Amino acid sequence: MEKPAGFWIRAVASIIDGLILSIFIFIMSLINVLIVMPLIDAAGTHMTEAQYQFYMLIFGTIPLFAIILLACILYYSVLTSSHMQATLGKKLMGIIVVNQYGERISFWHSFGRFFAYTLSRILYIGFIMAAFPAKLALHDYICGTKVIYQNKYID
Repeated sequence: MEKPAGFWIRAVASIIDGLILSIFIFIMSLINVLIVMPLIDAAGTHMTEAQYQFYMLIFGTIPLFAIILLACILYYSVLTSSHMQATLGKKLMGIIVVNQYGERISFWHSFGRFFAYTLSRILYIGFIMAAFPAKLALHDYICGTKVIYQNKYID
């Protein structure tokens, strides 16, 4: 019988994933501050303040945001749909993501789950739902997925 993962183990896995992504975000922000911004500053001597701010936005902030967003989407979508069936945080906690039949989900299913996960993140009630007996978060209900212990058949 498949044993669903409870709220707290999923919460710890989410914290681990957040830490991993925070390290990536820190590194990308550091690259932005140490490489991109000095290049714009060097060119900024011949610009008005409005032009300078425009270039900072177009060549600094927006690309940084896009890279971070793409990395987050790929982190969750690729890892959850891979043979691991879990993000690194979930893998460390011994839990995996499966569809309603207990099978691995596809990349596109995982991609959709990321956006449903974002909805759960916005409302937070979506995460709290995993604490109730069904142990399904809002994004699990939306996508027809469940998070179970990796050893599927626990007595």
